[in-house]
Amino acid sequence: MVHHGEVSKTPEPEERTYFSTIEDAIADWGPPVENIRPIRDAVQGLGYEHVYIPATREHIGLEAPAGGGVVGYVMPAFVSLQPLGGPTRMVPLPVDGAPVPKPAKPLSKAAAKKAAAEAPPAVCSTCFTALPATGVCSYCE
Repeated sequence: MVHHGEVSKTPEPEERTYFSTIEDAIADWGPPVENIRPIRDAVQGLGYEHVYIPATREHIGLEAPAGGGVVGYVMPAFVSLQPLGGPTRMVPLPVDGAPVPKPAKPLSKAAAKKAAAEAPPAVCSTCFTALPATGVCSYCE
């Protein structure tokens, strides 16, 4: 219920990247090598049609056909299986490890210049004060 003076916000839909196959999603997400076969084995036979990774890259999601909802999640430490009309179960993975982060895109020249201008100043390793542009500490020289 919205009271006078309040603004009702509808949550924005989560940004996702969809993949043609679980194999493509696994390759993009980059889990530890030891977890790849157990992930494949866990989701084999699960009734899913869509595979996605959210913008947060926290998991791989598996969606049922025809908008039936999520039927599974691949997490860093386990696979959560939630088949439609079936029991939920968790399958632990051999290595509890986050996926390999994707490399950052190279910065444009303007963005690199801005980032350099915003970089914290160099600090003297002896007295921990900010160094001047010369790089020589005026207190410790």
